[in-house]
Amino acid sequence: MNIAERVKSKILSSIGITDRKIGVEIESFYYAGNDLLRIPVNYGNQYSALDLLNDITKETSKNKELYSYSLEPGGQLEWASSPQISLWSIQQEYSRHIEYQKRLCKKNGIDVGHFSVEPISHPYDIELIKSKKYHLMNDMFKHTGTMGPWMMRNTTSLQLNVDYLNEKDANEMAFISDAIQPLASILFSNAPFREGRLAGHENLRWKIWNETDKSRCRTLFDHNIRGCERLIDIYVDWLLSRKAIFIENPESVFDEFEDTLENMIQSGSSDHLIGSAFRQIFTHVRFKTVLEVRACDRQQKGDEIVPAAFLTGLLTAEGPRDILLEEIMSWTDKDRICLSKSAQSVDVSSDGPKNKSVGYWLEYLCQVSLDGLDERAKKFNIRNEKPLIDVKLQKLISKGTMTQQTQDAYKKSGQTLKSFIRENYLDLHLSLIHI
Repeated sequence: MNIAERVKSKILSSIGITDRKIGVEIESFYYAGNDLLRIPVNYGNQYSALDLLNDITKETSKNKELYSYSLEPGGQLEWASSPQISLWSIQQEYSRHIEYQKRLCKKNGIDVGHFSVEPISHPYDIELIKSKKYHLMNDMFKHTGTMGPWMMRNTTSLQLNVDYLNEKDANEMAFISDAIQPLASILFSNAPFREGRLAGHENLRWKIWNETDKSRCRTLFDHNIRGCERLIDIYVDWLLSRKAIFIENPESVFDEFEDTLENMIQSGSSDHLIGSAFRQIFTHVRFKTVLEVRACDRQQKGDEIVPAAFLTGLLTAEGPRDILLEEIMSWTDKDRICLSKSAQSVDVSSDGPKNKSVGYWLEYLCQVSLDGLDERAKKFNIRNEKPLIDVKLQKLISKGTMTQQTQDAYKKSGQTLKSFIRENYLDLHLSLIHI
């Protein structure tokens, strides 16, 4: 088996399941102090992100929770659900996580923020976690784009992981997901502020990721991975040609590797190097042993699961997905290029495919998604997941994105930005003095 075949085999290694499961990952910022200062990342004199990770992992493990935690490079805590058939089960897991989190935050005098881009601090105000992996990434991204420090330290997201049933299913889901990521990014934009200023119409997190490393980020379409036919094969060939950021041994010790991912994988015999290669690709849609859909912003409190439900309705219900696939296959390259350009802004009047506005396509996708959730309820004999999203989608369509809604509320408030955020967009705002 050659290297490309090995990588493809790893991607498809979970095929054979009968019940498609999904998983959700949600990242959050944590603050201490009146000036909305992020908590330290590393151990020291103050309660840190590493302390939080250690404490919440101990607490949830003691209670035999199946979900897990990890830290992003700027101290963002990532919660990852266990694989589930129903989004209601994931919502229940997340609700239990929130309770553990609330107790630890109260105990340690910290608070949770709910934006997808850090609203106040510059990236270089925030330390990196002491990990050679992240320092190697940081060093590379200094040279590959303009926004790498922002991505690593100042962004949070929601990611959906989806099982695929067979190769055709995987190809179709990846194609659909990639085509709609610009639209999903606009719909769920939640980045109203940057360095203490209004972001305006800028779709900020989308911009940050697109300007981090053009060789391994952006859409699959941007890398000429187009259409459903042989999508995985083309993706694998492209992945193998990317420059490696690091090499990782089985004990998770990282070192620099100055060559391609293909040669990095070939330098050892273990499958863990293939898994490591998967984690050095940051396209908005990427393959691991599941499909990972990555472009949605972290949402406001209470709405965290909404983008996952939206995407699940589009991707995992056969009838609505077939309708969506047929529609997207009719889009031209010009249509897709136009849509990617429009995703730089949250202005829904911008041009989309077929000379129809972004707003038109958002309404279209919302209806297809709701139809998909109806079908899932019947197919899997589960409680309909529509109540998780239908009211929220209506508000986003009628009132605009959270980026726009939050900026409008701030302009009307008459408050300083820090005061506005503390009073309205922190989780607990427990002992923080309002100034």
